[in-house]
Amino acid sequence: MFLFLLLLSLGYWGLTDGLDNFGWLHLISTTDIVLISLATFRLIRLVTYDKIFAFARNLFLDRTEDGSYIKTEGGFRRTVSELVECLWCTGLWAAPIATCLYFVNDAGRFVVIILAIAAVGSFMQVFSKMIGRLGSH
Repeated sequence: MFLFLLLLSLGYWGLTDGLDNFGWLHLISTTDIVLISLATFRLIRLVTYDKIFAFARNLFLDRTEDGSYIKTEGGFRRTVSELVECLWCTGLWAAPIATCLYFVNDAGRFVVIILAIAAVGSFMQVFSKMIGRLGSH
């Protein structure tokens, strides 16, 4: 939690030059918020569910003899595995990461746009599966 608050504070100070400068808030458009929100959604899905990120999740789990993974009894690895499994917890990290990426430079903005497009694709896939299930009844 302290690390999160420290990173959030450093990001804030880096983007605003301190507590006195809230003048930039009016510069954030609805499009910016939508893009950052979609990118945050995609980051959350990537970390908590997607197969491509399973290797990172498994670093904090113990492998059993049958090849499956279980959470450790306690300690740092258990804490990280709980945080990565929790959508809300992952979201608290993904939101400032996506926001900082978006506002830091053009390369970060490009990454956020790609993540936002991928999020729209995820929504379309879920929607098409839902329609398919409704049509099969």
